[in-house]
This record gives sequence, structure tokens and C-alpha cells, in this order.
Amino acid sequence: MNEDLRKIFGAELTANSAVSIGAFDGLHLGHRHIINNTVEYAKQHGIYSAAILFDPLPSVFFGRIGPDERILLRNEQETMLNDMGIDRIIFLPFSIEIANLSTYDFLSAMQSVLHCEHLIMGEDFSIGKDRSGSAAVLAELGASFGYTTEILSKDVMDGDVISSTRIRALLHQGRLPEANRLLGYSFYFTGNIIHGDARGRKLGFPTLNVKIPEGKLTLPNGVYAVINHIDGVKYASVTNIGVRPTFGLDDKGIFVESYLLNTSGTFYDESSRLEFIEMLRPEIRFSSAEDLKAQISRDIQKAEKIL
Repeated sequence: MNEDLRKIFGAELTANSAVSIGAFDGLHLGHRHIINNTVEYAKQHGIYSAAILFDPLPSVFFGRIGPDERILLRNEQETMLNDMGIDRIIFLPFSIEIANLSTYDFLSAMQSVLHCEHLIMGEDFSIGKDRSGSAAVLAELGASFGYTTEILSKDVMDGDVISSTRIRALLHQGRLPEANRLLGYSFYFTGNIIHGDARGRKLGFPTLNVKIPEGKLTLPNGVYAVINHIDGVKYASVTNIGVRPTFGLDDKGIFVESYLLNTSGTFYDESSRLEFIEMLRPEIRFSSAEDLKAQISRDIQKAEKIL
């Protein structure tokens, strides 16, 4: 057996396990169905639960999506999986070597470490060169490798399957209520609060500037109703993502600025988790600062009704 391959599965478990496997970008309701079944099976049989993921995402590696298109970053996936009760999380370093692995070699390495007795995956999962290790093939090989298999059909909502592709498209359109329903939670990112140029303060609406983490999907430029989590406290906010065209800053990159409703404070160097609830409007250029201030007041009133 390839010892290097065996090592990427981590330390050998001391008992059998129930294993789920997939890219799990977003850990949406369909993914959570797989993970919840894994955890439940493990609890019922007194064994470990394990989840196998890939980093980078295969869709990023093969260029099907861009490098800054992740719904959840790796650390966010890990936190959520821990919260769901997974005992062992394995991020396989996706590469051309991993992509071209034979199904037999993959399963041999997995079994030598995880002692899988029950393997759970979605019906469209596959591993290996030319996707030869389909879910059906993995099920067929289960008898020789000593595991049973559970293949779950895709979950459907509103007449279409729940998928990362569908959710990503909704997020790119700013259709947050629909995307959040499929996710089962509000789309979010976490970033450090950094110093800005005080333009919001000069307008009478002091804002927190938050840095978007590298690799995270960025929503369309616009104004959003958002819940900011800072040091364990929730703050309703109006948050702008964009280039601040009214001030001629289109070439300075994307800024994220949150105006906290009914509170004040700078919070510099704190971390803020921004949960995006609804898009209020696209970002537009105003003819004057006074027109912008009037619109911000209307945005606040709308956000207050939503939040």
C-alpha cells in the first residue's frame, strides 16, 4: 500500500467508523442529510463518525469555478462539521495524483485507517480517473472491503435539486432568502474589522470596515440587511459591498462597510461574522453626498423591518 496515501487519512482509528464522503461546499441541506445520517448511524452502532472532504475543491482544481467562489471556507466547514457531531474530519489534499487514483487504492488506504463499516454518499459522487469510482461502483466493492453502503438521492426543494451550483448562482444574483433556505442557515463570512477612511462617519453613518477572507464567494455590489456577530453579541446592520462610486473610488477595490443600527463603537481589531439576510438594493452612484445620505436613511428603515 502507498504509505503516503495512507498518511493523509490521519492516525488509525481504534474502532470502526461510519464515513461520509464528498466536496460538501456549503454544507447545504442536502449535504447535512448525508452528515446527519453518518452521525446517527455511528451513534446507534457505537462507532466513530468520519467525513472525507477535499481541499482545494475539485471544482476549483479543474477550473469549473473560480478560486474565490467557495460558499464555505475550509475552517468554516470544519467548525460546522464539529458542531454536527463528526468525530474525524479528513481534508484530502486534492491533486492530479488523487484525481487519478484507482478506486481500489483509495478504498484500501481509507479502510486501513478508518475501518469503515458503513459508507454514506450522494448519488452523484465519484472518485478516480474519469470518475470511474462512482457511488454505484463503491457500493459494489463494499462486500470485498467490508462495508455496507448508503447512497442518498438528491434532496429537492421548490421543484429543483439542492446543490452548491444552484446556491452559488442564487448568491451571485443577490437572491439571499432563496439561497439561505437551501443552505439551512444564512450565508456569511467572517473577517477582521479594519480601519477605513471615515467616509461613513463624515456622512453621519459611522461604519465598520470588514475584510473579506480570501477564497470566499463575494456577493454582488449592493446594500444588504445583515446581522453582525461581534464578540458574542448580535448587531443588526445595513452593510454595503462595493466600490463606493459616489466618491469616485471605483478603482480602489471592493469594500465592505457595516452601519450598526441602534449602537455605536469602533470594535477595531475584533472579528465580525456577517450573516447576510436580504439584499436591499444594488450599489449605485449618487449625484451628491446629500442624496446618498437620504438613501441610506431609507435603507435603514427597510432593514429595520426585515431584521
